[in-house]
Amino acid sequence: MKSKGTDPGVEFFEKNIRPILLDQCYQCHSKDNKIKGDLRLDWRGGWLKGGKSGPAIVPGKVGKSLLIQAVRHTHTDLKMPPKKKLSKEQIVNLEQWIAMGAPDPRGSENASKEQKKLNLEAQRKFWSFQPIKKHKIPQPKNTNWALNDIDRFILSEQEQKKISPARTSDAQTLLRRIHYDLTGLPPAPDRIDKFLEAHSDNSQGAITDLIDELLASEDFGVRWGRHWLDVVRYADSTGGGRTALLNEAWRYRDYVVNSLNSGKPFNQFIKEQIAGDLIPGRTHEQQKERLIATGFLLLGPTNYELQDKAILEMDIIDEQLDTIGKSFLGLTVGCARCHDHKFDPISSADYYGMAGILKGTKSVIHSNVSTWNKRPLPLSENEKELAQKLKGEIKGTEKSISELKSKLAKRTPKSVNIKSLSGIVIDNSAAIKKGNWIKSTHTNGYVDSNYIHDDSKDKGSKSVTYKVNIKEIGRYEVRASYTPGTNREKKTPITVKHAEGESTVLIDQTKRPPIDGSFVSLGSYQFNTGNHEAVVISNKSTSAVVIADAIQLLNENQIPTTTQQTVKDQSKLNEALKKLENKLKELQKQSPQSPKVIAVEDHKSPDDITIAIRGNVHNKGEKTKRGFIEVINRGPKPTIEKGSSGRLQLANWIASKDNPLTA
Repeated sequence: MKSKGTDPGVEFFEKNIRPILLDQCYQCHSKDNKIKGDLRLDWRGGWLKGGKSGPAIVPGKVGKSLLIQAVRHTHTDLKMPPKKKLSKEQIVNLEQWIAMGAPDPRGSENASKEQKKLNLEAQRKFWSFQPIKKHKIPQPKNTNWALNDIDRFILSEQEQKKISPARTSDAQTLLRRIHYDLTGLPPAPDRIDKFLEAHSDNSQGAITDLIDELLASEDFGVRWGRHWLDVVRYADSTGGGRTALLNEAWRYRDYVVNSLNSGKPFNQFIKEQIAGDLIPGRTHEQQKERLIATGFLLLGPTNYELQDKAILEMDIIDEQLDTIGKSFLGLTVGCARCHDHKFDPISSADYYGMAGILKGTKSVIHSNVSTWNKRPLPLSENEKELAQKLKGEIKGTEKSISELKSKLAKRTPKSVNIKSLSGIVIDNSAAIKKGNWIKSTHTNGYVDSNYIHDDSKDKGSKSVTYKVNIKEIGRYEVRASYTPGTNREKKTPITVKHAEGESTVLIDQTKRPPIDGSFVSLGSYQFNTGNHEAVVISNKSTSAVVIADAIQLLNENQIPTTTQQTVKDQSKLNEALKKLENKLKELQKQSPQSPKVIAVEDHKSPDDITIAIRGNVHNKGEKTKRGFIEVINRGPKPTIEKGSSGRLQLANWIASKDNPLTA
């Protein structure tokens, strides 16, 4: 392309400095507006000459440049802009620009106005925008040196310049060169011996065989894949702000290496990286690799912490366009984000036409710290069949669990009337409480008016003691009621003080109580007559919420048969529920799981976007249709169907044999 446009300093100026000058400085320091303090910043000569205070910029000397002192607001009299200080990022960019020597392509004092409308027909005459031509094969005088047509072109030019080809290398030197060129590795000793033997008669066949062998080796893809990965800014982490690991980026790396080793056509290689997810794959492996290929669009350095999500999205799109332009077209397009390109015939309408395509592409998932888009790799036909079968079984099992839970829930009323319970029943309201216990009616199944919980606080210092009056000596089954929940303690300690000592039982209060959905048995114990502090519930050695409700003592000789049968039925239902839940877990484990990879996809409702005036996404200009760089377009413009981002059309346009830049 044109040399100025590819100069790093000029590119930095166009991308980072010109927008600041246009937006913040031209109102007071340009020929077309005002010239305050005799300082012009709309061309290079203006800041070199300076104003009343002297030269505004000293190239290469940041601290001595008045412009920097002014924008930092550290100069006693100069504070620019006067009303609002530039952002930290803008000041850093200005400092970096001056440290680079202040490269500035604005050589004319009449260059402050934006570029006039492009003369496309004139611009299309530039050599790189011309269609590829097939030239006649030259016939050099030396007929012995050239081995192919490329050699003939080279030799013909050499003869015109009266240059002779270098002498033929010896076999060992040639071997090493071929090895380093194709694999980046030196030949092994046995390979040297074998080649020297085969090449002893200067046979071209030995060279051809060697090259074919190395091209077919895995080392070829690794060697040349590294070059492509450099071009497309491959990394295993994001950079651009908080560094986050792209833990699936290696799949894109392997895709590149495998593409080179398989001899994939370059036009297909282009299409897959821009729109592989939109190109049907003939095989399962092809579907996977085409989805992985779109990771190309997500590898850039991105500040995912940026809170202005509209700017974040546009920054990602700008980086994507910049990479697409440089890697596939050999063209810088980023300058057109803020204004028509100053060197190459690319308008802001061209830029935002392509930006609209990528805006219709889902690249980022927003949150406080946003992240890149992920998609599961497609399943194979066998995996799909298994997944479908398991899906039916899982659905059936979930339905059975739901029905059983509903059945169990019907057996658990909102609350249990204490008068309906037989035996000795003591509710939490009559218990002795140590510490602050919270009353609640949130979960069904409690006795009387409420249950209480420890609020998961002051662990080890809270307890509830139930005092009972035993009128008849004998053996009693002790039960405790609680309401279950996922936040409950799994090892709630309940101590029973009986005639033979003390017994502590650990109750899992996350599980539904087996007796009528309210009570759990703590076991049977011998009790003597009299008043006893029979049961103590504490929150010692616990970490989750501890529930305390009522306790019930039933004389073993007086437990009704109907109650025993109810307990058995309840136990069977709970056991059946547990089996179903275990079955569901096993089915879910068997279901084929596909890893998620960094990949893009089309938004549901892609649309055209507006031009961002001076690159500010919040300063909206006119709407521009999605499309491509017009100067390269010949013939009818490609159409983008409704509901499509246009990414596939973009890929086809870039990879077209009629696109002179790609060709």
